[in-house]
Amino acid sequence: MASHEPEYPLLIAPLLVSAALQASTPATGNIVPNPSLRGDQGAVMQVNASVTGTAPTLWRAFAVDGGALSLTRLELGANALFAGSPPTQAVKITVTAFGADQGLDHSTAMFSFRVGNSYSARVYARSGNADSSSQMFHLNVPVFDSDLNFTGRHAAGFNATAGAAWTAIDSANMAAVPGDAFANLAIRLVNDGGENSLIVALPSVLGPAVFNITPNPEFAGTSGETLGTVNGSVPDYWRAFAVGTGTLNLSTVPVPAGALFPGSLPTRAVRMEVIGGNGADEGFDHEGARVRLSSDYLHWGELYVRSGNSDMSDQGMTIGMPIFDPSGVFHGQVPGSFDTTVGPDWAYVAGPAFTATAGETTDMSIRLHADGGQDVLFIASPRITSPFGLMIFKDDFEPN
Repeated sequence: MASHEPEYPLLIAPLLVSAALQASTPATGNIVPNPSLRGDQGAVMQVNASVTGTAPTLWRAFAVDGGALSLTRLELGANALFAGSPPTQAVKITVTAFGADQGLDHSTAMFSFRVGNSYSARVYARSGNADSSSQMFHLNVPVFDSDLNFTGRHAAGFNATAGAAWTAIDSANMAAVPGDAFANLAIRLVNDGGENSLIVALPSVLGPAVFNITPNPEFAGTSGETLGTVNGSVPDYWRAFAVGTGTLNLSTVPVPAGALFPGSLPTRAVRMEVIGGNGADEGFDHEGARVRLSSDYLHWGELYVRSGNSDMSDQGMTIGMPIFDPSGVFHGQVPGSFDTTVGPDWAYVAGPAFTATAGETTDMSIRLHADGGQDVLFIASPRITSPFGLMIFKDDFEPN
């Protein structure tokens, strides 16, 4: 089974999906990015203001013109929110000074918001005040057009009050109108005279399910391709290459339950080791099994990674997501790509969200930085988001 958080509607689709199936109504799931609020690669926006702490990956903490906001990350065990709730993380939001605006949202990785679909939002909240006194906050859902411009409309917007116990806060049902394309959840505290501290967890919007279109994200099999000086077998649909003077050693290793994050399911990871390379000529991708992108949809790539260096040193890496036109030609755009550095513990990382044109394809590629260490990296559970099931492009031809 895949190892993403249980609240992700990670649907396992056949490798070849018919056009009729893709046109059918998808299942309903939580379409909020990173609802477990894990990782620390989120954006921080502060303009004449102050933000302290880290935002969850794919989320944004912001403060403008005099605002002062701090974020604290909390780990929650199973059943903490309700009977049967999964292990997750929560974010404590504290406003020490109210300016023009401050809060937490995921405007950097919005969900699709389409006419004809029904949506509803929920967030679990409780007071973060030291005396557990009630805390007011505002939840709203701003709407954007296909060019990511704010339409001036909010699909939902209301004040709520969090008390000493975890409470599910629900919006009314939401519907898109013509011109809507994207939306996000935004959480702002209301200055109600107290300590102005709030804890939130498991934000969700129910809508058409999001799919993982990465081929073979569990790294099963050994029929993948090699190019250049590569030692070891390669998982099905993937490719390992070392086309310069370096050598790439590749192996697949088991990852036990709970290793990626509390509650994660068992899966497999790929161990990459580059010896004598420059970091650019050695890598791991699925270019021979690229996946189709959708228009008017925000895609991004995400995965779990950790350094494998025996001295526990950090390891730099590049995640590439090149875009190919409908004829299979790379046209020089890599909008979902990013660089990062990871330590010896599993970390959840994700690239910037991007839109595409119908018919374009992409693949996820991983390269290590030649940063003076042992150059060893473990990767697990790669995910590329899409509103449709998996469609693989092999040798630039769409399967019938």
